[in-house]
Amino acid sequence: MSDDTDQSAGPSSGGRSVLDIAADWYPVPVVALLMAFMLWVRGQSWQNFVQDGQILLSGNDPWYHLRSTEYVVHHWPATRPFEIWTQFPTGTSVGQFGTLFDQVMATVALIIGLGSPSDHLIRLVVLFTPVVVGTLVAIPMYYLGKRLAGRAGGVLSVAVLGFIPGVFLQRSLVGTADHNIVEPLFQSLAVLALLVAFHVAERDSPVWEQVRAREWDALKPVLGWSTLAGIATALYMWTWPPGVLLVGIVGVFFLLQLASNHYNGTSPDHLAFVGVTSSVVTGALLLLPFDTIGFSASRFSLLQPLAAFAVAVACLFLAWLSRTFESRDVDRRAYPVVVLLISAVGAGLVAVLLPDVFAMIFSNLQRFVAFDASASQRTIGEAQPWLGSLSNYGGSRFALFFSQYGLAFFAMLAGLAWLLWRPFIDASSRKRWFAVVALVVTAIVSLLPGLLPTIAGTLGLNPTWTGIVVVGGLLFASVVIGDHDAEKAFVVVWTLFLIAAAFTQVRFNYYLAVPVAVISGYAGATLLRSDYVDIAAVRESAENVEAIHVIAVVAVLLVLIAPLAASVTLSTDRGNFQTTTAVQTGASAGPGGVTGWAPMLDWMQNNTPAEGNYGGAGNADQLDYYGTYHQTDDYDYPKGSYGVMSWWDYGHWITVLGERIPDANPFQGGATYAANYLLAQNETHANEILDSKGDANETTRYVAVDWQMAAVNSKFSAPTVFYDDREGVNRYDFYRPLLSQTQNGGYQLQAYVHSQDYYETMLVRLFRYQGSAMSPEPIVVDWDRSQGPYYLSNGQGSSSTVRQFNTTAEAEAYVANDSTSQIGGVGRYPSEYVPALEHYRLVGLSSKAPSQQLSNMPAWAKLYERVPGATVQGSGPANANVTASVTMYSTQQGENQNFTYTQRAQTGPNGEFTMTLPYSTTGYDEYGPENGYTNVSVRSTGNYTFSATANGTYWTGSADVTEGQVNGANDSATQVSMSELDLSSLLGGSSESGDGSSSGSSSSESGSGGSSDGGSSTSTDGTASDTTAAVTEPTARAA
Repeated sequence: MSDDTDQSAGPSSGGRSVLDIAADWYPVPVVALLMAFMLWVRGQSWQNFVQDGQILLSGNDPWYHLRSTEYVVHHWPATRPFEIWTQFPTGTSVGQFGTLFDQVMATVALIIGLGSPSDHLIRLVVLFTPVVVGTLVAIPMYYLGKRLAGRAGGVLSVAVLGFIPGVFLQRSLVGTADHNIVEPLFQSLAVLALLVAFHVAERDSPVWEQVRAREWDALKPVLGWSTLAGIATALYMWTWPPGVLLVGIVGVFFLLQLASNHYNGTSPDHLAFVGVTSSVVTGALLLLPFDTIGFSASRFSLLQPLAAFAVAVACLFLAWLSRTFESRDVDRRAYPVVVLLISAVGAGLVAVLLPDVFAMIFSNLQRFVAFDASASQRTIGEAQPWLGSLSNYGGSRFALFFSQYGLAFFAMLAGLAWLLWRPFIDASSRKRWFAVVALVVTAIVSLLPGLLPTIAGTLGLNPTWTGIVVVGGLLFASVVIGDHDAEKAFVVVWTLFLIAAAFTQVRFNYYLAVPVAVISGYAGATLLRSDYVDIAAVRESAENVEAIHVIAVVAVLLVLIAPLAASVTLSTDRGNFQTTTAVQTGASAGPGGVTGWAPMLDWMQNNTPAEGNYGGAGNADQLDYYGTYHQTDDYDYPKGSYGVMSWWDYGHWITVLGERIPDANPFQGGATYAANYLLAQNETHANEILDSKGDANETTRYVAVDWQMAAVNSKFSAPTVFYDDREGVNRYDFYRPLLSQTQNGGYQLQAYVHSQDYYETMLVRLFRYQGSAMSPEPIVVDWDRSQGPYYLSNGQGSSSTVRQFNTTAEAEAYVANDSTSQIGGVGRYPSEYVPALEHYRLVGLSSKAPSQQLSNMPAWAKLYERVPGATVQGSGPANANVTASVTMYSTQQGENQNFTYTQRAQTGPNGEFTMTLPYSTTGYDEYGPENGYTNVSVRSTGNYTFSATANGTYWTGSADVTEGQVNGANDSATQVSMSELDLSSLLGGSSESGDGSSSGSSSSESGSGGSSDGGSSTSTDGTASDTTAAVTEPTARAA
């Protein structure tokens, strides 16, 4: 700890120089200015989150924190015990939501709103909370830096934190109200309290004999600070139950430091006081939110309090073992070895006696510090390994680290090395040699990342865990052998764990930012206070200022702050990379993809039946949106309840903005269920999947999809990871990257080639085709060879890989003679005919488009209703294909967004056919949310037309389908009788009109921009051009 850390809290001005006063007080205005800067950076773009009078949030989790906060406002201070408004049809426990974070936001809203805050006020509080919380981290940051390197260390630490543009800043921007930002605040407070408790314990040297003698006055300081540390640790876990990792870090520290104390001749009693007291307090407080019997890292379970109590017991045992060794005069060097062996035996006993608990602990340890991630975890952007994003930084590790922390990351590594190996300078030669070996091995493994995996692979060992054991063992052994003071040893252990966590999941950089700032500030302040610089001399007199002082201060600022304050261009092997500053990052903040969903979900809330009232069930009052529900494995939903199927990313938006119940959510609940449905290869099986959960009263009625789900370079690949409906299926069964050769002989991504399985998925059939049939076009994708999952093309440009022919026959002939080609597979064009869906209709869509470049996807998101469909019974030519066709338009976007729905059926020997049609043409005003049905916004421009050709003749007919027939309120069938027209006479120029329409009404499908590809215009007026168009199989255009 620094020299000036022990000074009294309030400096006195009596008899002191101006320089003395300035040296003592300058951190106050400097830190205040830095905090004001942090507040402004984080909140500067708040207006981007207010759109059309509605306050939006970014990401996914903030929306559920909003819901949790609203619940606490209605039930203060209680949090939600069970959630039925997500993960239909079972409901779920929400674990990490409805914690102290939400209680704080709700309390603030209640205070500002004088006990009755409006929904708008609650959203405002949630909107700005991350800005305030992210700024408040500067306070414990200053004191952490001050404890290591004095006031200069504290100020430098805050400055680095204030300018960091990476994950920590991104998680504290306006609108990102997630527990991710409050975690570093409470963890920093807990670490600060622990450091003070360690210092007091080492200063006062408490022993257990003082407890027997009841010397409470002497023990009061260490017991007081230890209790405060226990409270702070518990508060941290009240915010985030998986924060039990901190208890694990504290436990590892006590294991190492108590072993080090005994090894170096210091009684472990002193620190054991802190370990026992703080851990007992933490464990006791964690019993208060306890809500589940069993062991779970994500919920308040037995794991959290028992882990804390285990640390307390371990500290007692280690102190007793030390006394036993001392009384029996056992060699001190044996103590760490025995402790290690006992720890290994203890872990083995847990694995044997409590295998489920051991598996759960090991699994969570892998998720946090294993430097790697599972396949399902990699579908979550924030949970991917840090190095997994190297391609975004030109493959340069330096650019990756620099983009997050500038040079402060490397200053942190230097400061960490100095903290870890400083005690070895004055140690024995044996210890110094160990330190040198440990340092060299760590440097080699870091600089040659492929070396250790190669050695491990040769020996048949897991490369990741081999690296953790070798490097971690050397580093932790350095803590034991070196005679470190407890504060610095804990900072080292804590930082090493957070480095591992950040490399395992990139999001944990919001934790790592704290030690990066603290230790880089420590490194800078240590340099300034070194004998070579001696910055303290300036405090005595301004005349003592020398060039070395100015140079040193400027150098520290240039290293720590300048690279963060300005945008820097880095040169990598793959080109230049431009960094962003904190100001630029803050200015670009916005709500993101929710803007594409909000209009549709707002429409859904107002135009679909309330939960519990589908079909007029009248049970909406049993599903209170802010109601309290008790935990169960499978909630019994009342009749009229329904689910909304979508990918899990969008579950919270559906709950909060649509006030409907999603089947899957960002807790990853229902992820496999959703994946199996979205990737199902036929409608019948898709419906079987939906019907496999819940009883007859618990049915999924709507499906919501967006362009990102359908785009293979966006979210399409995520469901393929969770999909388990067919064995051995992965993303490359749906698409392959097509690489084209560049001028320098390399390859670059040109396009993605979709397989027919891609076009057969429910997801694609809904988003791209609106449930309509789709025929292949005479388009061929051609490549030269395959290499693994890639198609390679030697040509340059799309003209050499995508070929268009005049007819389908020509395209088929080309493919027949070229094994490295296929019909279709690009854009919306399949390789084979895709049949129409019979039970899904587009009812609502977003008014926002993804971008002007995606003209074939003009709606960001689309909402479909699963309906019984109208039965059509008809007669026409025998053994012929009959095509039903109707033009639909969106009342939300106007008639420019027309599309044509088509469906094909085969007539029997007697000419009879049956169809099930999902779109209605009349009767819209008879149904709406008030009587338990959908007020559809996608309506027809006219009736259905039916067409067929047989033996040189053209058959046609038309009919209306009522809304009641589609939604199941009316189970009558529509009858169609097709009439025969002489196709040859029509093509010869006859202008006579056919009179065979079953209803006698006409249906024009020529709307602007909405005509279907190759056959959207059908009319019963008998003109030759219209009839010719009708013969061609109609296809759908995306709405």
